[in-house]
Amino acid sequence: MSTQFLHKRSITPNLQRKDDSSKNATSRQNAQEVQLPPRKPSSATVQDNFPLLASLLLTCLPTIYLYSLERSRHGHHQQRIDLRILIWTYILTGTVGITVAMAVQSVLAYLLALLCFHGHTTAMSYLAETMKTTEDDIKALDEAHRRRRHEMARRRGYWVFMLLFSFLAAGLVEEGIKYIAIRTAMLALAQQQRSSHTGKGVSTERDNITIAVSAALGFATAENIAFLFAAARGRKGSGAKDSRQDTTFVLLTAVERVVLGITGHATTAALIGVNMLIRDHHLNHYHHHHHHHHTLGRSTTSISMNPTLWLILRDPALFHGFFNFMLFAVSALEGHVGWVHPRKPRTVCFVLAFAVGMQAALALVLRERLRLVGLW
Repeated sequence: MSTQFLHKRSITPNLQRKDDSSKNATSRQNAQEVQLPPRKPSSATVQDNFPLLASLLLTCLPTIYLYSLERSRHGHHQQRIDLRILIWTYILTGTVGITVAMAVQSVLAYLLALLCFHGHTTAMSYLAETMKTTEDDIKALDEAHRRRRHEMARRRGYWVFMLLFSFLAAGLVEEGIKYIAIRTAMLALAQQQRSSHTGKGVSTERDNITIAVSAALGFATAENIAFLFAAARGRKGSGAKDSRQDTTFVLLTAVERVVLGITGHATTAALIGVNMLIRDHHLNHYHHHHHHHHTLGRSTTSISMNPTLWLILRDPALFHGFFNFMLFAVSALEGHVGWVHPRKPRTVCFVLAFAVGMQAALALVLRERLRLVGLW
């Protein structure tokens, strides 16, 4: 077959060869005239993406710490939780949990907007403005749009919307998702303990708190990644000064989300976990005394000290909602609808001071609850 192919090439007319040579020369000339866009050096690409990569590593450090802490319990032969349960709780809360939360929050946001703004058109206008979350989004607006946005942020109906959204859609929904994740993991561990003689399962009260923190880390890590990519998307400065400011902003966002965001989610989740322990303690106490009174011919109809689901979620949801409302309020006072990260140093310092104060108050409440169950 190759011989026949060579034979056909050898009997090709000379005119055809000349035409081919002419076409090849023209093609080479055209190729020389076409200039491909210069490729960005790989080192420059890495340098541009370094703040985002460093921020992603930073936001994963609490998860790494929790996993290493549980691994150390393996090495010391302490009673410990099955790491597979922790990992699956982390993954499912960070994927399914946050997806469900976003879907429920979207529906609630629309319903609350209808309630507060008295009509579909105005409600959708406000919801569209909440999607503008970066300084670049605001700078792209014309002056008339920015003035209209400033007026929208000062209306009474918008403040009512912020209040309801913060406590219902943000606080109650997100803490409810954590409760479901914690409860599901605890049931799975209890089932594992009943069906296994290896000692795996919830063996200590400390493990309940570990499950809660794992669920919070899964939720917070996914949320933080979204915040970091949103911050990196706004890095459009062309000069060296703009580039340094953008890099600082991305890293500042990472530090804020790790120090405040993850800590806040983990603390409220731990508060849910310890409230569940308090409920279990009261339930055990109730069943013991109910059996004792029943043997004596007495009846007990209720137990006032037994925490209901609302009491389990109340404090975490209130802390979460109040924190979110204050952030929205600060943004609204600067003329923004929705959350736009402040750039002014004075405003940033105020937000950080407020957040640290909220975290300290939440930590004090958690410490007192831990004392009630003997974990502090």
